[in-house]
Amino acid sequence: MSRRDTRRDTIVEHYPLVEGQQQVDIQRVVVISIDPNSAKYVIDWAVDNFIQPSKDLVVLVHVRLLEMPMAPYADSAGYMDDAAEERKTESHDLLKEYASGLWHKQIACKAVSMIGDPKAEIVRKVQETHADVLIMGSRNMGTIRRTLLGSVSDHCVHHAPSTVIIAKPPAEHEDEGNKETRRRSFLQRIRSST
Repeated sequence: MSRRDTRRDTIVEHYPLVEGQQQVDIQRVVVISIDPNSAKYVIDWAVDNFIQPSKDLVVLVHVRLLEMPMAPYADSAGYMDDAAEERKTESHDLLKEYASGLWHKQIACKAVSMIGDPKAEIVRKVQETHADVLIMGSRNMGTIRRTLLGSVSDHCVHHAPSTVIIAKPPAEHEDEGNKETRRRSFLQRIRSST
């Protein structure tokens, strides 16, 4: 691994699962990209709908942007160092919280904090881990922001070498009871049409 790769990635937590004295046989690698706004609903969706604890290794990733000076000649080294350290701490805390939660649910997990362009770094980590699937959230940017900034999820869908699942945030106005009723109604319609 090059010096640059080592600097960009930090393994924050690693929770291998062990049954007795033998490690669980990992059959699938699932990368889950999180940020503070999407972490809860993305991980909840993955655990409820996709993760198989007896077979999967979850690689949680969080990418923080590389801080750039605001002015070309400003002496902002001290400010930049403080801001970078604060973002690093926030990233590590976020990953530790969710990795610990997965481990308590008996799911093997590795948490990696990265720095750089989220689009490129997420795709790189999917390639590097030979992931079978990437699960990420949707930031629901408007059309103009998405056009100007580009969508990370859209980039990953087109460039990641694995299946990509985009977990949508839950509707704020929809409660769980209403969601379950709609799901049952849908399943009943499917059964009655066959």
